[in-house]
Amino acid sequence: MPRRIDAVIHGKGGPTNVRYGCECGPKDSDNRMRDIRDIRRLTGSLKQDFITSGYSKRPREAEDESKQEDWVSDFTASLLQVIPQFLCFPCCPGNNITEMGASYIHGPSEENPLFCLARDYGLLDPETLTPENQAMDVDECPPWVPNWFSSAAQKLSAEQMSPALEMFIELVSDTSLFKNKKETPWASIGHFIRSEARQRAAERWKDKDKTTRELLLCAISALLKAECCNSAIDSMDQMDPVGFSLYKNLSGLDCTFPGGFEGLVKSLMSELPRDLVTYSRPVRCVHWNNTESGVDSVMVECDDGERIAADHVILTVPLGYLKKHHSTLFCPPLPPHKLHSIQKLGFGTCNKIYVEFESPWWDADCEVIYLVWKDEEDILDQVSDISKSWIRKMSVFSVLKPSERCSHVLCGWIAGRESEYMEALPEQEVRDTITELFHTFTGNPTIVPKRILRSQWFHDRWTCGSYCHPAIGCSEQDLENMMEPLPTKGPQSQVASSPAGAVCWRGDSSVLLLHGPRSSPHQGGEKLIDLSLTTPPSVYVATQIKQRGTRQIHKNTSCPCCPQEANMRADPQVVIVGCGISGVAAAHRLVNAGFRHVRIVEASARSGGRIKTSRLGDNIVEIGANWIHGPSEENPVFCLARQYGLLDPEALTPENQAMDVAGHPAWVPNVFSSSGRKLSAEDLDPAREMFAELLYESSDFQSEGGEPWASVGDFIRAEVQERAAERWKDVDAATRSLRLCVISNMLKVECSINGCPSMGEVGLGAYGLYKTLPGLDCTFPRGYESLIRNLMSELPGDLVTYNQPVRCVHWNNTENGNNTVTVECDNGERIAADHVILTVPLGYLKRHHSALFRPPLPLHKLHSVQRLGFGTNNKIFVEFDSPWWDADCEVIHFVWEDEDAMVDQVPDIRTSWIKKLFGFTVLKPTERFGHVLCGWIAGHESEYMETLSEQEVSHGVTLFSSF
Repeated sequence: MPRRIDAVIHGKGGPTNVRYGCECGPKDSDNRMRDIRDIRRLTGSLKQDFITSGYSKRPREAEDESKQEDWVSDFTASLLQVIPQFLCFPCCPGNNITEMGASYIHGPSEENPLFCLARDYGLLDPETLTPENQAMDVDECPPWVPNWFSSAAQKLSAEQMSPALEMFIELVSDTSLFKNKKETPWASIGHFIRSEARQRAAERWKDKDKTTRELLLCAISALLKAECCNSAIDSMDQMDPVGFSLYKNLSGLDCTFPGGFEGLVKSLMSELPRDLVTYSRPVRCVHWNNTESGVDSVMVECDDGERIAADHVILTVPLGYLKKHHSTLFCPPLPPHKLHSIQKLGFGTCNKIYVEFESPWWDADCEVIYLVWKDEEDILDQVSDISKSWIRKMSVFSVLKPSERCSHVLCGWIAGRESEYMEALPEQEVRDTITELFHTFTGNPTIVPKRILRSQWFHDRWTCGSYCHPAIGCSEQDLENMMEPLPTKGPQSQVASSPAGAVCWRGDSSVLLLHGPRSSPHQGGEKLIDLSLTTPPSVYVATQIKQRGTRQIHKNTSCPCCPQEANMRADPQVVIVGCGISGVAAAHRLVNAGFRHVRIVEASARSGGRIKTSRLGDNIVEIGANWIHGPSEENPVFCLARQYGLLDPEALTPENQAMDVAGHPAWVPNVFSSSGRKLSAEDLDPAREMFAELLYESSDFQSEGGEPWASVGDFIRAEVQERAAERWKDVDAATRSLRLCVISNMLKVECSINGCPSMGEVGLGAYGLYKTLPGLDCTFPRGYESLIRNLMSELPGDLVTYNQPVRCVHWNNTENGNNTVTVECDNGERIAADHVILTVPLGYLKRHHSALFRPPLPLHKLHSVQRLGFGTNNKIFVEFDSPWWDADCEVIHFVWEDEDAMVDQVPDIRTSWIKKLFGFTVLKPTERFGHVLCGWIAGHESEYMETLSEQEVSHGVTLFSSF
């Protein structure tokens, strides 16, 4: 049993809470980093039924009568294939029916097939069926009677808040101007709304006092969060402007099902043969295109081993499930164009929290409640620290009506990562947080919920989220790609799926329609700082790009910041935002070059950023950066560490520096299987050799200019299947299966190296941009922070201001003159500068760029911010009284023998998160570290682990005793 365990939290930036992950790199699909320019920009058989099942929207093209008829019949058919519990799921808190899934029919009119079905089955209230209700055109903004409350415990009048509501509705309506545009001046809907809201507010509300203007902007923040719920999206910064304009509004005032939405499914199911559905039968794989000719050439393989032969297969799985499992769900893999489209279409989470009260505290005619935080005038739709402030994402509650049927119940809506975090919390914690929220906004401490009920769609293993949206880069062509059948060799058979046909996509569209109103220091192997101070006053964004350890994504060959090279005014003022290794390196270089007015502002109380050394008992452990990868003359981190005398003598030998391990040190492993067997080299070598071969080949596509697969993960899985069939054909099934499980473990290792949820998210074309440096990885005997301390010791003592978060960088805000860049801090201080260098992590930049820059960043930089990936990789240190591994062991791997499908994500995070932990590295030497192992876990499973108690994490780790 472990003596001590320490779970390292990186996903929320450890104690500073300003990082949101730890590593970045090339991202897959159209959002991926296509080439080096993205980094340089940062440093310098079915129709288009995308519709309306519940989003009340359908393609604008389907305007003529014949197309409308096809659309209705097609959609009606697709409804027959929606798994009931996924589409609608009524539950009863107390005696009240509540919809855990779909809530409304949006646009209940003759154009909406969902409404027509519900009407024909007699499932709706009489007022819903009136011509007046069906003719009402609310443009996706029902005229609900609102109550507004502020975080200052003030009830705000509807008249007071109407300017914000009217402007927001106007801005959403103006997005229709983006239809059919190949390019727009805005990177996303979020950028458009923020920028336009600020500009129009400056013009229209110039006569209002500052307090009123700020309150109205805070109200727009609340409405923007509500819009995130409509689209099930982390942030509206992820919503494509052109894709957003594909939606069409249908007339009719939104309505509900008095007896629950499942009434529709029950009515439809009653007309089908009783033995038509087989429940509790998960599908493992669809084998398509596997015969030369003849019928029954598609085979559906189920988890229980049953294989069902078919002429045609229609998949209606949610897009979230497809995104996560497509690599194992289809054999052979889906064609590249379909994989690209799966990646480009967005799928997110929107949850509900129902709250019941003994009596109402809202107005009798109130239909919706908005909560306005008075410190969000920057128009935010994401919270800064999920673990502390997730509840701030919940800005809207709908009032269940009529009260005679629904009692006194509110339905709170929350989307994005905050919603996913909420799912992992104990119910009592959610209830307490909701209660505190109501106390804050009403000022009434006597308001106490009677009971709550919440949905948890992200952790549902069969949905992996709620519904879909057009993400950045999504186009109509992607919808067409999703809807065409898969090609086959045989003349008859085909798979119709959404990402392989159309009905699967329609199944997701029905949920969509139902759920919203719209259907290195100086280089450090990683540093990207361009201090070209020969330009006019400016802002430099220096984002660390760390990947593949010894590999460099981009080599910055010079830093022309010497005074004799700079064409600028004397003694320029330079402000550096962030005191991580990039910020320290920038200051170090500038001071050494003779700059006298350099200042660093750091949000936390310490220097070093993601370089952080701590202790586990008497042992030094690295919470953040661990090794110097590629310690040789080409590596500036190594050169600095050698200069300061921070390394062991063996790391300095020419032999160590000349060793070329291609980014994968030849560590001595112990490998255990889940059946309790210690595996031999004979068991492992065939799989490890094939995996290493494929990793090497993954780097070739950049120079070749072609990408036959959407991601590194897709390429590896497809090639392993093909090569294993050839090379291991004489091997028995059990051995072949074990080798595939070993490859699953190797994929998880790569997830930790890349800091990504899955290698299916790492762009294949950009993977070859990395460069491997020679040298055997080494560590700092006295901790990585010793490098920071040495660098800081050579800087002026008053150069850094700690605990000084930056709210906004105002750039390009005057026509000429000095000090045209202003750094506005959270405490109100405004720092004038000639040049500003931002060294914040990419995760922070992704989340806060819309509020961090005024005016917003240029479009090409925003696109690059979106396309570069940033993820989470955490460590779990475990200390033992004595070692149970071999004396020469350097790394321990755990191979799960049920993962021959080559998976690198777990199906159910809550119950199986520990399976993502590929193994442990052994801290060496033992004389210095004792008997300590460091476990590595990446991705969403890692983020979930952060939410668990230390006892729960310890329990998860001890499960490996079965190995």
